[in-house]
This record gives sequence, structure tokens and C-alpha cells, in this order.
Amino acid sequence: MGNGPSRMKEAAAGHRQRVPLRDIGAWVTPWLVGVLLACATLLGFFTAADARGPDTYATGFFTAGLTLIALVWLVKRSCDRPTRGWLFDVRIERPESFLLLVVLLTVIGIGGLFLAADAHGAAESAGYALFVVCLLFIGWNLKHHYDQIDSH
Repeated sequence: MGNGPSRMKEAAAGHRQRVPLRDIGAWVTPWLVGVLLACATLLGFFTAADARGPDTYATGFFTAGLTLIALVWLVKRSCDRPTRGWLFDVRIERPESFLLLVVLLTVIGIGGLFLAADAHGAAESAGYALFVVCLLFIGWNLKHHYDQIDSH
């Protein structure tokens, strides 16, 4: 009988422990990114299927292929090891690689603007989204680059 109330207190104390928000985010984030990548892949295929011109068709398939590769990479990474830190850690460490990344993302972003100017509907939205994502990645890598310089 003496063990009954103490066990109930221990059980009640165990139920009061809460999971930190960071742990919930670490579990939900890969699933959320996977759903977003799957939606982007479908959007790319739908854009290619509804294309009126060869440039929109190519852009739709390019987007679908790129996001499908990213989705496979995400699944492989999740199976290989638990995720820690940034899910898509594409921050560049070397200055030469940083310069190349900025040039490539600038060209891809401008290509997205040309796509948005020439297309209508989903392809137009995809072009603007491509431009914004390129700007975000450039800004993220710029911040990381200057943070590295400041830390040295």
C-alpha cells in the first residue's frame, strides 16, 4: 500500500514533463519540407503539362526534376542519420565557392524573372518564386560569409 501513492506521484510527475518546442520542430520540419518539395514537384509537372511554349515546358520539367532530386536527398539523409541543425545546410564555406554560388543563383534568379515576364498563370508564379528563393539563398550565404569573417 505504501508503494501505491508514491507510484501515482511518479506517474503524475512523468505526465507533467513537456516536450520542448525545439524537439517538436526537429520532428515536424523534415515532414513539412518533404510535403513542400512534393508539392513543388507536382507544380513543376503541372506547369510543364499546361505549357504553351517550349521555355515554360523546359522550366516545368527542370523545376520538377530539381525538387524531386531534393526530395530523394531529404529522404536519404533522414534515413542515414538523424537531422541536426539546418535541414538544408547549403551555406558555403570557401570564398571561391561562395562567389560561384552567388553568380549561379543570380543567373537562375534572372531566368526566373524572364520566365515570369513571358508566362501566365502557374509559370509566372513559379518564375517569381524562383527569383525570391534565389535572393533568399544569396542573402543567407552572404550573412554566413560575413559571420565567418567576423569570427576569425
